[in-house]
Amino acid sequence: MKIKTISKILLAGLILATGLSSCKTAQKPVAAPSGYMERQMTTDTDRLESSAILVEATRQKILGNWPQAVVLYLEATKKDPRNDAAFFELAKAHAMQGEFADALKFAQRAAEIDPNNTYYLTVLADIYTLSNQVDQSIEIYRRLTGEHPQRVDYLMSLANTYLYSGRYNEALQVFDRLEEISGFSEEVSLQKQKILVEQGRIDEAIAEAEKMVALFPDETMFAELLSDLYMEAGQVEKARALFERMLENDPENPMGHLMMADYYQEKGQTEKAFESLKMAFRSPRLDTENKGRIMYTFYNLSQENPSYLDQALELCELLIELHPEDAEPYLIHGDFLARENRLEEARDQFLKGAQLDPSNVAVWQQVLVLNNQLGDYQAMLEHSDLALEYFFEQPLFFLFNGLAHMQLKNYEDAASSLEHGSILVQNDKELGIQFYSMLGDTYHYLNDFGRSDASYEKALQIDPKNATVLNNYAYHLSLRNTRLDEAEFMATEANRLQPGISAYQDTLGWVLYQKGRYQEAAEWIGKAVQSAEEASGTVLEHYGDVLFKLNQPDLALEYWKKAQEAGDTSELLPKKINDRMLYE
Repeated sequence: MKIKTISKILLAGLILATGLSSCKTAQKPVAAPSGYMERQMTTDTDRLESSAILVEATRQKILGNWPQAVVLYLEATKKDPRNDAAFFELAKAHAMQGEFADALKFAQRAAEIDPNNTYYLTVLADIYTLSNQVDQSIEIYRRLTGEHPQRVDYLMSLANTYLYSGRYNEALQVFDRLEEISGFSEEVSLQKQKILVEQGRIDEAIAEAEKMVALFPDETMFAELLSDLYMEAGQVEKARALFERMLENDPENPMGHLMMADYYQEKGQTEKAFESLKMAFRSPRLDTENKGRIMYTFYNLSQENPSYLDQALELCELLIELHPEDAEPYLIHGDFLARENRLEEARDQFLKGAQLDPSNVAVWQQVLVLNNQLGDYQAMLEHSDLALEYFFEQPLFFLFNGLAHMQLKNYEDAASSLEHGSILVQNDKELGIQFYSMLGDTYHYLNDFGRSDASYEKALQIDPKNATVLNNYAYHLSLRNTRLDEAEFMATEANRLQPGISAYQDTLGWVLYQKGRYQEAAEWIGKAVQSAEEASGTVLEHYGDVLFKLNQPDLALEYWKKAQEAGDTSELLPKKINDRMLYE
């Protein structure tokens, strides 16, 4: 454990406590040169005018007009170089601005004029600390604690300043003085424990923690801190006794069960650890947020060590059983299942979470992504329709909806969804490309070739080097046997940008086939057959066609039959096989 010493922000807060508000100055007044004040002859009239200016400056400060207030405070010091209140206000203003050098000069002057004003001295001490002159700050607080030995606030400031400077033994001595004056303090005890741990004095830290637990037996946090110290000191049985006492007094205390789980885990008794963990989960006092944190710890553990997976999934089911109307347990379960590639089960869990909390856009996206991975386009259509009921302005849901319609051959509906979604895209080039590319495909299937080509052109205007768009555009031109030179260029470019892709190799081969360059076509489509883990029926049929053109009818027939087994072929394939002839 590391000691949390007082920070500069906290010190600034101490200054704030004396009455300072945040401000910005229009100009940066600085302390007058040494001796300036002494050279001035101040009359009673000057002092009266200075006091009047001070009153007006304070009024401006209250109104929030700090720039004007600072100017007036400075004017008050010029009228009366012994106006300590004006110097004090200037010191605070500059300190809050982070201008510690100027703040220090003004604070020193205020304390010089009225050396017994404790407010001036505490602000001066804090500014010394903020200026990294901690020894001077300590000197002031030691003087104040000497003059006011019963003032707890001065003692606490001195202790914190010692902590800030790393003088831990002296801080401990001050904390002891504080306890002598005001009795046991939780804050002081916690600080003492941190110091003792930092110094490696674990036994003393334990003694201090035991005293705190004895005084506050119902405070779970204190027991947890003591248990950590026991475990660090290797006194595990003492830790166990502590947990057992907690659970005897409060059997549903979730922290007690969690600490018992840690104890059993430390002892290698994993089954007992898991039973304790389930007891904690069943406690109504452990909220779903904390249960979720534990589950994501299990997520990481089970990823590193699969032996934790069964326990993690059991906890997921327990969490759903305990909180069936809360979306979060279903989402957690879905994360585990998706990671284990149990996609259909994961999709169902995310869908339940989305239905319980329909406002969570990310969960709907996850449902649709899983539908895509499953190839379940009917479900994708249904779920994207549901998502659009809640998020009609989200273009991504129109993209999924259009994709589902296209895969189900509802081309008119696909075009409608994709056109509407493309209008909603704002400053997302990748999403825009996907819309226009899919519109190109959809309009091709509708035989609306003008709109198909225009959609592909829009996609290429966004990214002229998008290999997918180049490939699809080229392939559809080849199917129409038109603009084949452009198609060859685009297909060649797609293969250059992403070599080794079976679909791209087949496209280039088919363009060359349409141009009558059969030997080159056979080379590229042959590559497509070899590149694919499992060649599609389309690629196999193409290879059979080009082999037939190269006067290899027996080999062509062999590939046509393979294509028939693979599926996704042309309507002419059965006739080709039956007649052993090429039909185009």
